[in-house]
Amino acid sequence: MRFPMSRRALLAASVTAFVLPVAAGAATIGEAKNVMMFISDGASWGAWDMASYYEYGETGRQAYDEFDTKLGMTTGSASTDRPYIPEAAWDDTPTGDEDYFQGYKRIKDGATDSAAAGTALATGTKTLNGRINVGPDGEKLPFLSQAMKAAGKDVGVVSSVPFSHATPAAFGAQNIDRNNYQEIAGQMINEGTLDVIMGGGNPNFDGSGRRLDEANYNRISEADWAALNGDDAPMTLIQTREEFEALANGSREIDGRVIGLPQVGDTLQVNRDPDVVGADPSNPTGVAFVEGVPTLEMMTQGALQQLGDNEDGLFLMVEGGAVDWAAHANSTGGIIEEQMDFNAAVAAGVDWVEAESSWDETLMLVLTDHGNGMPMGPNSDEISFQPIANNGQGNLPGVLWHTGGHTTENTLFWAQGAGSEMFADRIVGTDPYLTSILGFNDGSYFDNTAVSGVVSAAVGVDDPAPVPLPATFWLLAPAFGILGGIRRLSRRG
Repeated sequence: MRFPMSRRALLAASVTAFVLPVAAGAATIGEAKNVMMFISDGASWGAWDMASYYEYGETGRQAYDEFDTKLGMTTGSASTDRPYIPEAAWDDTPTGDEDYFQGYKRIKDGATDSAAAGTALATGTKTLNGRINVGPDGEKLPFLSQAMKAAGKDVGVVSSVPFSHATPAAFGAQNIDRNNYQEIAGQMINEGTLDVIMGGGNPNFDGSGRRLDEANYNRISEADWAALNGDDAPMTLIQTREEFEALANGSREIDGRVIGLPQVGDTLQVNRDPDVVGADPSNPTGVAFVEGVPTLEMMTQGALQQLGDNEDGLFLMVEGGAVDWAAHANSTGGIIEEQMDFNAAVAAGVDWVEAESSWDETLMLVLTDHGNGMPMGPNSDEISFQPIANNGQGNLPGVLWHTGGHTTENTLFWAQGAGSEMFADRIVGTDPYLTSILGFNDGSYFDNTAVSGVVSAAVGVDDPAPVPLPATFWLLAPAFGILGGIRRLSRRG
């Protein structure tokens, strides 16, 4: 097994990581007027590289690559009571079976789902897989969107998958079961927390944009759909690409709340049928796009136009949700296509900050909720953790997928703007392997439960979740005699 750092150095890094969460330093508390959170759902390490290699022939050219804060983020849920241990996650001992290496086996087991991960991001609390802002004991958990709305901000969620799916739901609903789509949709539409909702799930169309003979009310109830199309609709409904484009370029202004459901089924593009939409060799998948469907970038621009006039600011969550769907399918072309649209949406957010706001008053986060698929290099069955192979701009990179499910890997995180430096106060450990193999920051990482606390502090609202202590602390505390007085050291964000 490789050791990028000596055991003594790793121990020292762990002790240092214990000290950081209790250090003072939140100079920008209350200064963030606007918050944007971009979530590439299910993006393993390789997903970020694949898109950059295909688009540019190199990494380092995405909008977030220049962000000041670059960290790792762990994502475990309450369904698996197991801390992240770098040495176990990166163990290159051969298994002699289809897992190839012990580290691969480790990170394929016990992963969170998007519901529990979204809940952790939105509430600062770990919960069981499948639950949306409902705790392990069944209690409803206050979530970020509610706090942002209470602070006077306009709030929106945008996704490339159904708007009532797990990640957007975590920023607009509370439900014991993520699969209660109709209930979740009803909460998001009718409870008033969200000023903008955009995503898939239009009941009148299939994945290729064909109108159905009979509506499919899987993602939204027939009653809520009728209400959105009625005279006293709770939100203004837009559906065509022209309507999304007009909102995005500012040529149409809409008073009040807006819901945008493109004329396509579950996702914007990933579920399209090539026999229906045809071929397009210029696309990474070789399949034509569905005509008349907006991109995630366009939807992001429209949401910012709609939310951006509030003097008290905005809170916007944008999800590249179909990155996860492509990863489940082990579709190299599909994940590149979806990640490129996600990257363009991030760039649209950056453009808005620089044109309409500033980094002094805006906090932007770019992250994933968990890994998926474990895409690595083409010989990663023999070479442990081999990086994705760069085959040049416009060419599919060399990839070997190792699972069709979620993973527990230490994920990648970027932040910029007002309050972003406060993530340094939430570090819970150092992962030397993240540095030595991926070349990503200094290996420092935090847990996903810290996000809501930093956002809340940056905006200046209360966060009910305490700052977690690192797993290494509980392992090392007896040796250092520091268990006494633990309550004195813990603090709230």
